[in-house]
Amino acid sequence: MDKSKLKDTMGRPLTQGLFLEIGYNTQYAVYTLEDEDKLYKGVLYPSLKKLYMKAGDPTEYMFAKANLLNWQHWRRLNENKLLATYFDDWREELEVALRSEAIQGIIDDTANDGSFQAKKWLADRGWVKEKVGRPSKQERERDARIEERVNDKLAGDIERMDKLFDA
Repeated sequence: MDKSKLKDTMGRPLTQGLFLEIGYNTQYAVYTLEDEDKLYKGVLYPSLKKLYMKAGDPTEYMFAKANLLNWQHWRRLNENKLLATYFDDWREELEVALRSEAIQGIIDDTANDGSFQAKKWLADRGWVKEKVGRPSKQERERDARIEERVNDKLAGDIERMDKLFDA
């Protein structure tokens, strides 16, 4: 990735202009916000969501360093209200994917190989520092959505495990 493409002609980091779907001038666009890479007028635009999910980085630091100018550029993109809605959805999906993989790993572990605690940390969202006090309505709704998605992904495995233990 040529990181000079992430700046405008004045040398400022691009925000909305980075994206084909939002950019006012598509000549600056570097990424697409779609789930998959997009071919537009003969140019292939990589999906930033796909790169985000592939990085699997709950801190987002390594993702920002690899795909943007730096951490400050990522923070600036997150301050943009239009883009922040996309990124919030990506975070939620990444969290569900990480928790699902961790839970599946715990299920698949037959011996105590030392990785159980790391997988438990992922499943318990160890990177998120919980606030003191009662969760807000938004947090409860978000947790309920995530829990539902995790349960949907693992429903078959849980049913299979129940059958094994009942036998």
